[in-house]
Amino acid sequence: MGRLEIKGVCQKAGRLYYRRKVAGRDTYIRLPALDDPNFAAAYAAASRPDAARSKPGRGTFAALVADYRGSSDFRNIRSPNTKANRLRYLDMIASVHGHRTVAGCRPSDVRKMRDAYADFPGKANNWLATFKTLMAYAALNDWRKDNPAVDVKMLPIGEHEPWPAPVLEKALATASATLRLAIVTGLCSGARIGDVIRMQHGWHDGSIMEFTTAKNRADVAIPMHPLWLEEIGKQPRRAVTLLYDRTGKPFTDTKILQERVRRLMHEIGGPTYNSNGKARLFSFHGLRKNAACYLAELGLSDTDIGAICGMTPDTVRHYTKRARALMIARGAADRVTRGDVLPLKGGRAQGAGK
Repeated sequence: MGRLEIKGVCQKAGRLYYRRKVAGRDTYIRLPALDDPNFAAAYAAASRPDAARSKPGRGTFAALVADYRGSSDFRNIRSPNTKANRLRYLDMIASVHGHRTVAGCRPSDVRKMRDAYADFPGKANNWLATFKTLMAYAALNDWRKDNPAVDVKMLPIGEHEPWPAPVLEKALATASATLRLAIVTGLCSGARIGDVIRMQHGWHDGSIMEFTTAKNRADVAIPMHPLWLEEIGKQPRRAVTLLYDRTGKPFTDTKILQERVRRLMHEIGGPTYNSNGKARLFSFHGLRKNAACYLAELGLSDTDIGAICGMTPDTVRHYTKRARALMIARGAADRVTRGDVLPLKGGRAQGAGK
């Protein structure tokens, strides 16, 4: 981000704040990103003369957020990624809606707050998930009697699609060595990108990669495909992790790789798929479906696939539904060509005697 020219706004550790003097000391009020649809409202609220307070108003969302962040509910979140994501959206709630009262919030208000991010359904749904958790905490701790967000639905977001073979071939032929290893790792492991950047050489023995996933703390043991081992062998070991940045240090977050995947898709012609009426570029998460579908084609059970990829059986069934349909179709075709299909309605099999 370049130099900011907005009065009172400064940047600290990649985040935006409104800075003002209170009792001779600098006070910082967290702001959303510049491209956030709520930036203007948050900036207007922060620049009001009464905005800087030593403590949030009693019964307000700002006070509730502060209370929740100090609770065991928040402290006991095990996944660092989940906790960081939760903090991001708590900051958004406090900065944009911190002045509003918790008791006065209605389901219609929640829908309006969610819909402020309607152009970014993934962001809207993350915001809503955090808000639901926050309001469940409020109801449990007597800030109000109910959770007004409980019946508010997530926005339709579409699905990540597995990468078709031509897209994979072009991507692997065009990608840099680091990005190629990342893609192959996702393809062969079915791991989320957050786990891909965490994987270490010491976690595998050249045959099995074992670790605990960051998001849902699932223990996984992944048989290592020869293609994966070959790509690992090509990359010089400059860090304890399989992947590292240009300075030889492990990646601290997923943003750099995700941006590289987006650029790669544009470089190979911008292949897209339709989801909820929109054309979308293939994303890294789609490789997770590639892996699950490949394992399903090999005949592994939902439980086995889940143990390898760190998924629940329900997620496996959802991710592999098209692969499963293809397997059923192939099986049916095989039975048809063998001529042992079940009798058709009327008691005569196709091709049976006259």
